[in-house]
Parts: sequence; C-alpha cells; structure tokens
Amino acid sequence: MLDYLFYYLALNLWGALITWRFFVAAGIPAWKAFVPFYRSMLWFQVADRPKWWVIFAYVPIIDNVMSLILVYETLHMFGFKKLKHTLFTALTLGAYMGYLNYSQSLTRGQRDNADIRRRIPLVINHVFFAIVAAGSLRVMVIEAYNIPTSSMEKSLMVGDYLFVSKIHFGLRLPNTPWSIPLMHSSIPGTSTSSYSELIKLPYSRLPKLFAVKALDAVVFNVPVDPLRPVDKRDNYVKRCMGLPGDTIRIVDRQVYNDQRLMTLPDRSNGQFSYYVRTNGQGFNPGQIKRDFDINYLKNSQVNNQNVSDVLQITQTEFIVTIPEQALEAFSAMMHVDTVIVINALASHQFSEGTPEALIWYYNQAVKPMPMYPNPMGGHSDTTEYAWTRDNYGPLWLPSKGSTISLTRDHVLKYRRSIEIYEGHEFREVNGSYFIDDEPATSYTFEMDYYWMMGDNRHNSWDSRYWGPVPEDHVMGKPVFTFMSWDKYAKGMDKIRMDRLFTVVHGKGKPTSYLLVFLALVALYYGWEIWHKRKQSRQ
Repeated sequence: MLDYLFYYLALNLWGALITWRFFVAAGIPAWKAFVPFYRSMLWFQVADRPKWWVIFAYVPIIDNVMSLILVYETLHMFGFKKLKHTLFTALTLGAYMGYLNYSQSLTRGQRDNADIRRRIPLVINHVFFAIVAAGSLRVMVIEAYNIPTSSMEKSLMVGDYLFVSKIHFGLRLPNTPWSIPLMHSSIPGTSTSSYSELIKLPYSRLPKLFAVKALDAVVFNVPVDPLRPVDKRDNYVKRCMGLPGDTIRIVDRQVYNDQRLMTLPDRSNGQFSYYVRTNGQGFNPGQIKRDFDINYLKNSQVNNQNVSDVLQITQTEFIVTIPEQALEAFSAMMHVDTVIVINALASHQFSEGTPEALIWYYNQAVKPMPMYPNPMGGHSDTTEYAWTRDNYGPLWLPSKGSTISLTRDHVLKYRRSIEIYEGHEFREVNGSYFIDDEPATSYTFEMDYYWMMGDNRHNSWDSRYWGPVPEDHVMGKPVFTFMSWDKYAKGMDKIRMDRLFTVVHGKGKPTSYLLVFLALVALYYGWEIWHKRKQSRQ
C-alpha cells in the first residue's frame, strides 16, 4: 500500500509543478496547489467541474482517463481550446502543460459548453463517461469473465459468462497503473500491449471481506507466464483444493487435504476420461450431446479451444470424457461393453489384460506430461518425483511466515517460489545455498500459496503441472453466471437457459433468477410508461 501512496504523492507533486499558476489565476493561493490530494479537489474547482469527480482521480487506471479529461477542461477554461493543446500535454506526460504554466499569461474565463460540443461531439462525452463508470467498476469491484476452456467442465462450462468479485478476497491493486481501461493485456484485434511497464508497482491488496476457502472456485493469473506482469497474465478459473499450510496428496484420482478426502460441492459435476469399448456400434454425436452433454467433435473442429470429449482409437474403442453424474447412465447404454477409468500410476505399468488401445493412448497423451516439481519439458531421466496426475504428492503448501530448511528436497519443491514468485536470487555452490548472495540454510516465505485444480481432472492444466499459486496471483471469486452459450448445440439450445442468472456457489442445485430479473425490468418500464402518460394528462 505504501508504494501506491508514494506513487500518488509523486503524481501530485508533478501535477503541482505544472499547474500551480493555473491555480493562482483562479484565485487559489499557490501553496494549496502543492498540498497532496487536497489539490486534486481544488483542481476540479479550477476546471469548473464537480468536486466529487475527485473520487475517480484515484481509481487506478481510470485516473489516466480522468487526468486527460481534467487537462482538457482546465485548458478550455484558460483559453487553450484547441484539441492540440490536450494532445501535446498527453504526449509529453504533462510537460507541455508545464510549459504553458510558466510561459503564458493565464486568465481564467468561463466554461463554454457550446464550444466544447462543437469541438468534441456529444457521443465522445458519453463514451468517456461510460469508460469512467464501467472501468471503475471493473477495476475496483467486479469484472465480467468468459470461460474459454473446458478445465472446469461440467461445473463451470465453456461459454459461461461470469461476474467475478474482486473484493471478496481483498482488492488487488494493479501492478501496471499505466494501462488502457477496459482492456486486459493487449488492444483487441492486435498484438500491441494495452499497458506500459514504465511504472510497475509491487503487489498490494486492500483488506479482504472473506478468506479463500477450500473448494472455492477462484479466478487467478496463471503463474507460468514470465513475459508479462502478474496482473496482465491470462486469467484462469479453477477450484481451490488446498490452503496455505495444507498438505496435498492425490490417490487414485481422489484428492486428500491433510488426509481429509476432498469431495466436490453440490454445484459441481467433475469428470474423468474413460476407456470405452462398444460392441461395434459407434456413438451418435447428437444423442450423446442430448443425453449426457458430451461433445463429439469432428477432427476439423478440434483445436486448443475446442476439445472433443470423444476420441476414437479403433473401430470399437474410444477415450471418452464423462461427467460423474452421467457415468452410470452412459455405462448402461446397450452397445457399451466396457468402461474403464484411466488411472495414471506412478510406475506407469499396466496389469495383464489391459487393452492395447488404452496403453497406446496413455503412452501418447498421459505419460509424457511432467508433473511439478519435476522440470517442465523434462525427460524421464530428469524425473525426481514419480508423481502423476492421478497419484501425486504429498506436497506441503507454503504459508506466509513459515520457515523451511534448505534441503535438496525442499529446494526442488520450493525454489520456484523463492526465486520466481518472491523475487530472490538463488544460487547453489558446491552443495551450499545462497539467497541474495548471502549463505542460507533456511528460508521464510513471504506469501501464502494455494493449490488450484480443474474439476475436469483429466483435461485441466493446473497446479499439478506448475505448482502452488502465490497469493499475489489471486484475482477474485466468481459469483454469478449471467449468460451461458453452448457453441456446440443447435438453435435455441445454444443458450443454456437453466444456467442464466444463477449463483456460482451455494448448496443444492443452482436456481435461475432470469424470470425475476425480467419481471423487475417489466415493472420498471411499465412504471415509466405509466408515469409519462400521467404527466402528459396533467
């Protein structure tokens, strides 16, 4: 938080240096232009704008837009009405306004709304208003999020549009305050970054309303993206299966937290991949979509964003990803002969009689995936831990303030946290360890760490592959599904009506509040029509 305080103090000082004579010309003593934060409210007075707008001047990222608006309004009041003056000020980061401040004779005039509308169309004003209003909500309170991949199927589904609360776990302030509002990491339709790294601030978070709980769905920035600042990395949504200080272990696909079996909550529907053999008859894509919501895609449709739930290996053998709640009914289909769950063992060995197609698929798609903390992209000769996606651990999750001894085992498991996430230089010299060039035999963690996994266990890239997620990557909690679009369905079935306006967390099956929403909208517009008719009669 102190870093943000110093950042805004620096902005206030720079603003004072380039505008104090504007204040004097407006009848405000020069010294008041140098009083941090108070000067911001006075600046709106100088520009003849409402003082309460000062709130938006301290919303990170949105403050960039407010500065631009304030500069234009101020220059207009002092006769510099051409847009070029605002443009030069923006391009020089305020230096041009400083030039005017020290070189020009300044006289404050009157606000001319007609002249402003002539130079700037009304629609532009509305656009700026929308950016400030929507951007402030997005930065400070809640953000819309679209689920692009299937790692949480069938709990949170591809095509779900969610509202993610940023205040549940404490608002994380942006690392890159010089960013374009309403954009994540790039300008839409281009590869151009939507942010500048000229100013990068360390991790800061406002006080939380709630702590992250085990089994919460959580949105966070993916940890394995070293080329971008933390807040600009891709957003992922997974389920928190382990908290700081917990010990995670997976045994035959079942997750244990401190030896306690973790059972998925009511509003989840996890799934695994199965070897399926039929009596010779294949699967009808329309039928299994309708009956089990299983997507059987054509090869031409499959890519990184479109994953088929059915992979045909031979004429009668398939690998099928089946939701847990549909497994019994799927297995009871007349032409299904055998259903075997795929269970990745540490030995990678199979019992006698295992189908050759299953062994082939396993060796091609499952075995090559390295598990954390083994090196990413490593080979079998670099494997230190014989862990798999279905049989993993035990692995302890660091908590803030906890201390470990620097043994070889701990270094292999936690060097990434020390070096990458917490920013220390780590070296090993002849069996001895050095942190920031100082000899070290132990290390105390500076952050909490969480274990995140997808409910679609055999089709999820998660903590099993890149380790615990540090607290500074946690963004928020999905709270509400306002839209759900199934691109594989047809006609009106593309809209998943039962998922619209539903709450993500809670007990029992989710209830759609769409009809309640529509009723409230109808009442509002009905009252508006009635009120206008009543006024017209009078």
